Amino acid sequence: MDFGIEVALLLLLLALFSAVSFYKKTISNTGILVGNIVGLVVFFLGGLQSFVALAALFAVAEITTFYSRLKLKEKHEQRTTSNIIGNSGAALIVLLLGFQQAFFGAIAAALADTTAGEIGMLSKKKPRLITTLRRVETGTDGAITLLGLITGFFGGLAIGSIYLFFSGDIKGFAFITVAGIVGNVVDSLIGAVFERRKLLNNSQVNFLAGLSGAITVLVLSAMF
Repeated sequence: MDFGIEVALLLLLLALFSAVSFYKKTISNTGILVGNIVGLVVFFLGGLQSFVALAALFAVAEITTFYSRLKLKEKHEQRTTSNIIGNSGAALIVLLLGFQQAFFGAIAAALADTTAGEIGMLSKKKPRLITTLRRVETGTDGAITLLGLITGFFGGLAIGSIYLFFSGDIKGFAFITVAGIVGNVVDSLIGAVFERRKLLNNSQVNFLAGLSGAITVLVLSAMF
């Protein structure tokens, strides 16, 4: 695709992201600004494929959050700069270091965690705490459901599929999909051990989960 067309597409998607977020008040004004900056940096460092993965993360996260809140009849809490950095910070760091495949791994982990958390809350069965497997209340930090694990898998698979579409690299696709699974589990483990005790907040947990996804890809790439 011509670079000029890619830039035009980038600006169009960023404008759409900003307009919808501002109109629906789903993201704070500073969060919108930071989101645009992150999008621009990702595009110019990682190209269109990396930006598409990032856009998919934010789009699917908003859609699943809106859907779950609608079903649960709860108000959609406004995302802030902290949420934006928590979900994309690890991915941005590894991209700055030149590890594009690891970037996709971090994004896969972030999307897997988000979809698992939002859709998992709709499970008809009470979740289990990942560290003890005892039943806990819905929304408990570190709680998992079968529905959440399945949707989380498909979240990671979606990011892996974007990578495969642009690169044709089946091995990388597999690594990124696995990274989504790992990131989702790591998020729940850290949530159960640290977030429940108020030692870490949600954004910090999300950052570490994304980092685990990136590391997973780097380790698998070194091994295979």
